Amino acid sequence: MVIIGCSFENQVLVSIDDEKYTVADFREKIQFTPDDDSIARLEKVTTFIDQMLMVREARERGYAEDPVIQTAFEAQRKDILTRSYYEDKIINKAKVSDSETRKAYEKIIDQYHLAQIVVSEESLAQYIEGELRKGVPFDSLLQFSLDTITQGGDIGSFSAMSIPPEILEPVRKLKEGSVSDAINLGDYFYFLKLIEHKKSDTPKYEEVKENIKNNLLREKATELGDKLIDRLIKEAKIEYNPEGLEALTKPDSLITEEDLAKWVVKKYDTSYVYVSTVRDAVRRQYLRSRIEPEILIERVLVPDLLYDRASREHLDNTPKMKRRLRTVLLTLLHQKFYSDEVVDKVAVDSMEVVDYYNEHKDEYEDKELKNVYVRVKTTVRDAKIAALRQKVYDDLHTKYNPEVNQTALVRLLREEK
Repeated sequence: MVIIGCSFENQVLVSIDDEKYTVADFREKIQFTPDDDSIARLEKVTTFIDQMLMVREARERGYAEDPVIQTAFEAQRKDILTRSYYEDKIINKAKVSDSETRKAYEKIIDQYHLAQIVVSEESLAQYIEGELRKGVPFDSLLQFSLDTITQGGDIGSFSAMSIPPEILEPVRKLKEGSVSDAINLGDYFYFLKLIEHKKSDTPKYEEVKENIKNNLLREKATELGDKLIDRLIKEAKIEYNPEGLEALTKPDSLITEEDLAKWVVKKYDTSYVYVSTVRDAVRRQYLRSRIEPEILIERVLVPDLLYDRASREHLDNTPKMKRRLRTVLLTLLHQKFYSDEVVDKVAVDSMEVVDYYNEHKDEYEDKELKNVYVRVKTTVRDAKIAALRQKVYDDLHTKYNPEVNQTALVRLLREEK
């Protein structure tokens, strides 16, 4: 069955001179929806053929060598390889079992109702801890708490999932009504009283199972991603130059030629980025966000490292990636040809707008032309674009006479949804 399926995907769907497009090429660019019947599917196939005719003509006119096309293709190629490498190494490897999902659910319904005393001085924390061990009631020590808002120190109920591990561990050891020893968290010391511990009846497992699984997948992907990035940064021997980083944020009045010539970051001991090449972009973002230049640079650096790795592993030579990149180029060629030969050649004269409005007044609910002018103009322009587009398609069909593989087409139209 797998062999048969792969064979169908590789069957030629349409031939335009020496260019052949397979079923897989079609699926890469256009997808059927569950609501598409045979007619809707045929229309999508026709659209695909029309677009490929534009591509063929674009190649004939040398669009593939156009600097704009080449620049756009390289940018999208880099983005696709970077994202695909990340997906392959991270997203596709993050797995969550049913037992992990169930375990997380149990933490959600595991509820702890707590009250707290919170102080900032260690000496005071030691005093309160001593008083509690003597049997002094929790409520009588609330006077020392920095929390003066909650009644009786009651901070409500929390699921085991939402409680930080350093707090959950001692809280789990408590019996209802008992109080923990001092828990140091950041700059504060907490004494937690367990008012109630129970298993909640809501939410039901089936209601939240998918959300829990997706959250766990994101957590695992983030963890795997952080490890991969740390490894790539280490392998690339990334080094920042403090003087270069400082120069990035200097005011224009203080920046010197010497500053501009300083390097900011280097990788692989051979590749340097200089202040002069990134200063404008980094400084503009820094002034807007106040995010440190090193972090701003890392946002660009990490995708570069992923792209470097993808290139070294020849990801672009895999059949799937070749097809995907080919589709990108086809799309760029089609878009430029469509823009040049259809969109940019359509102009709408104001008298055309007036004439159309006068002929279709009933469609505009008696509104004056000045109130619907833009809307009418858009309608007229869309109609002219549609007419010109169809003429271009007809001319290209006549010129290239595309050959459709009827066997592949029939199967494509009839395949199960």
